[in-house]
Amino acid sequence: MNINDKAKDLALCIRNTSEFKAMNKAKKDLDRNSTLRKQFDEYVKKKNLIYSRYKIEDASKKISQLNRDYDKFFNHPLVSNYMNANRNFNMMMENLYKQIESELTK
Repeated sequence: MNINDKAKDLALCIRNTSEFKAMNKAKKDLDRNSTLRKQFDEYVKKKNLIYSRYKIEDASKKISQLNRDYDKFFNHPLVSNYMNANRNFNMMMENLYKQIESELTK
């Protein structure tokens, strides 16, 4: 078996995790509400614009303000669920990357 086959197996394993399934379900739930989805996309667009225009110190302040502006939005159950599921998936992936790095540096 070559590395590409192993990568496919790893992707399948990731797809079968509870973290991936929860994130995918939360995304589908959010996508069903077009108004919330548009607001979420708008938030991401604004956030990316801030990071591309400002130095990191200034960007941090502007992102904090943006997050305060969207505070009520983030408390909506569909959005909150998606953000939490996404965070859990990202933590799982970070742990996976650390484990791979550890194996590579043995």
